[in-house]
Amino acid sequence: MLILIDGSYYLYRAYKALPLLTNSLGEPTGGIYGVINMLKSILLQYNFKYFAIVFDAQGKTFRNNLFKYYKSHRLPMPHDLCNQIIPMYNIIKAMGLPLLVISGVEADDVIGTLALTAANDGRKVLIITGDKDLTQLVSTNIKIINTISNTILGPKEVQLKFGVPPNLIIDYFTLIGDKSDNIMGVPGIGKKTTLILLHKLGGLKNIYQQLDKIKNIKFRSAKIIETKLKQYREIIFISYQLVKIKTNVALNLSYDKLTLKIPNKNILKLLFQHYEFKYWIKNIEQNKLLQNIKNKILK
Repeated sequence: MLILIDGSYYLYRAYKALPLLTNSLGEPTGGIYGVINMLKSILLQYNFKYFAIVFDAQGKTFRNNLFKYYKSHRLPMPHDLCNQIIPMYNIIKAMGLPLLVISGVEADDVIGTLALTAANDGRKVLIITGDKDLTQLVSTNIKIINTISNTILGPKEVQLKFGVPPNLIIDYFTLIGDKSDNIMGVPGIGKKTTLILLHKLGGLKNIYQQLDKIKNIKFRSAKIIETKLKQYREIIFISYQLVKIKTNVALNLSYDKLTLKIPNKNILKLLFQHYEFKYWIKNIEQNKLLQNIKNKILK
């Protein structure tokens, strides 16, 4: 099995949960501490052969070129969170865990590429995230687990949660929009109307090939919906490209690059001492984390 962790999602969650945690030098440590605890839980709970934790790279991606206002309403990363990124990367590497940060794309695209490649090779994939966009990747071989809500999403669970199967998730979020990413959707088309359109006509390409059939569907404002779809056609198909996760990022990674390595005990101890993680200093001294990772390698 391949485990893929949406590191950026969990970093923000950890930062929000422990915003005031610092060492005696005043250096922020909450995000780092939360991510390490999450990694420990995953290492203890799951059996796997391949593994990667993926983070967003700094800078713009191809989506910003498609739509200049993509995520433009978001505030810059807080300074005290930004200062935790490199130290956190150093700890993850010292733990022997494969870490991926790829410029020009988002972590979702890297996860999507790795997940689909592994699934096509017949491997089981578990994506650990709370990001709803990644549900478009779900299949018989790819599942999502949110360790915070402790929910597992396979194809049936995605259908129950959103009302559409994974292969229509992109179309669904394109039409209803996503405020968190500044994807506007179509004014006047909400979740209920979107589900009717997708159930009756199929995905967006099919909908646009059958616009004349919308007026025959019995739901409120059918004629207006047809007009709106024509009016917002260009925006809709740009939004579709924004929502769609790339699954063909040129990573040039072999599976051996996604295996755990022997942790560097000395570096880990120095880092934990600097950030004053007393629990983790004791853990390292007792070889608990190190032995757990070594056991995963031996399997």
